[in-house]
Amino acid sequence: MFKPKSTVRCRKNIFRIRDLKWVAQVVLVAAFLTCNLTLASATVWDSALDDINSLHGNYTALQATLKTDNSKIQKLRKQNNDALKSIRTVIQSTDQALLSRLSSEASSVQKKHAPLLEQYSTLSKQSTAAKKAKDLKTVTLLDLKRNKLKAAVTLARAEIKTKTTTLAAARKQTAAKLKPVKDALAPITALKKQITAESKNLTATQKVRAEADKQYKAAVKQGDAVRAATELKSSYEQMKRIHSMQQNIYSWEQKISLALRAAESKLP
Repeated sequence: MFKPKSTVRCRKNIFRIRDLKWVAQVVLVAAFLTCNLTLASATVWDSALDDINSLHGNYTALQATLKTDNSKIQKLRKQNNDALKSIRTVIQSTDQALLSRLSSEASSVQKKHAPLLEQYSTLSKQSTAAKKAKDLKTVTLLDLKRNKLKAAVTLARAEIKTKTTTLAAARKQTAAKLKPVKDALAPITALKKQITAESKNLTATQKVRAEADKQYKAAVKQGDAVRAATELKSSYEQMKRIHSMQQNIYSWEQKISLALRAAESKLP
């Protein structure tokens, strides 16, 4: 069947118009979505910026607190270390002159009588060996020599015992004087171990915080408010952990200080 050319052209025009409308619709939808995405992105960016602004004041305040707390800890620790050193000096010097003299006397007496006691011991061993060998003549000779020294050996041993007993008694007396002091100092060892462990945790947390600060600054330079807000929040959370650790350490240093005060009050 023959169709006029005018009819064909009309239909082609109709299809073109429909195609143009479809393309226009696609362009309008794409533009709408792009606009919404841009608006959403801007909203997220503005929200991140608001987070930074709202957190910045607390961040700065906590940063100042950490610095102050660290100074307090260092100051108290120095006071405690100085006090402990002073107490230990007193402990070491307590009755030191007396104990040194008695120790010297005991050592001197032992050295003085050492040859006599050695001679007596040798004669005893030789006599025992001679008895085993059934050498009665030698046994008699050795026993005579040994018995001749017996009185002097008895006196020497008595003198040595007197000196060593006196020294032991003096040491015991000094130990009794210092026991209350050492008992007061006893908790410090455990407290220092706690401080050491917490200090290691604090150092590790400070490294994490330092990395977050680094990333925050990098994000600010790049104009990335979203990442900057995230890193600032991360740094702030680490700072809160550090603050808690500092409080623990300061509390333990205070307990050490109390123990030192108690020890000082018991010094002889």
